[in-house]
Amino acid sequence: MTMKNHFDLRGQRLFLTGAGGAIGGATARVCATLGAELYLADLKAPTELAKEIGARAAFALDNTKRDDVNAVVKAIGGELDALIDTSGYYVKGDWIDGGDDWDALFARTMDINVKGPTNLIRAVLPGMMERQRGRIVLTSSMAARNAGSTLAVEPAYAASKGALSALVRYFARQAAASGVVVNGVAPGPILTPLLVSANQPFALDNYPMKRFGQPEEIGWPCAFLASAGATFTTGAVLDVNGGMCFS
Repeated sequence: MTMKNHFDLRGQRLFLTGAGGAIGGATARVCATLGAELYLADLKAPTELAKEIGARAAFALDNTKRDDVNAVVKAIGGELDALIDTSGYYVKGDWIDGGDDWDALFARTMDINVKGPTNLIRAVLPGMMERQRGRIVLTSSMAARNAGSTLAVEPAYAASKGALSALVRYFARQAAASGVVVNGVAPGPILTPLLVSANQPFALDNYPMKRFGQPEEIGWPCAFLASAGATFTTGAVLDVNGGMCFS
C-alpha cells in the first residue's frame, strides 16, 4: 500500500508574509524545498529571495493597511491553499517613563503584530471558507505565555503576541466547520538579527538545550502546519522553544 505524503507542498499555492526577515526567509526556503508555489511579501519586496528559491512573485506590503493587503491578494489571483504570516515588530522603549514615545511604540507594535495579521486573515479566509479548504499559520511567541525569556522583553511585544495567540483560537473556531484550519507557532529565542539587536541579557546556561534556536527550526513547523498533514489540527499554538516553556 502506497500512502500519499501529506507534507509534500507540490501544487500548493502559498502566500508567505514577513519573508524579508530571518524566520520568514528560512520558512520560504523550507516551503520551496517541499515544492510549494510561493508568493512572498514584506515591507520591501523580497525580490532576491524570490529569485533564489523560484517563487512566483514578490510584493512590497504594509500589512497594517487593509486596502494594500486586499490588493496584493487580488494580484496573486486564483485560489490560495495556505497563508503563513511571519511578520512582526519589536522595538525597546521605556514603558515607565517613556511618555508619548512609548505610547507610539505600543500603538505601532499592536498595528503590525495584531492588526496586520487580522487584515491578512480577512483577505484570505472568506475564500478559503467558501472553497471548504485552506490552512493559515500565524507567528506568536513564547512571550505570549511567560512574558519572554528575560525580564527585558518589551511589554508591548508580549501583549501583542498574547493577542495574536487569542486570534488563532478565535479564527480557528470561526473557520472549523468549513474545513479551514488556523494555527500558530510560538518561538522561543531564535538566533536572528532582531534578537541580536535587542541586546537582552540571555543566559544560555539556564536554557534546557543550552543554545538559541535557528530560523529554520521555526520554518519546518510552519511548513507542517501549512500542509495537508495538519488538516485536523486547528486552534493550536505550537511551542517551539527548546523546552523553555510548556503548554
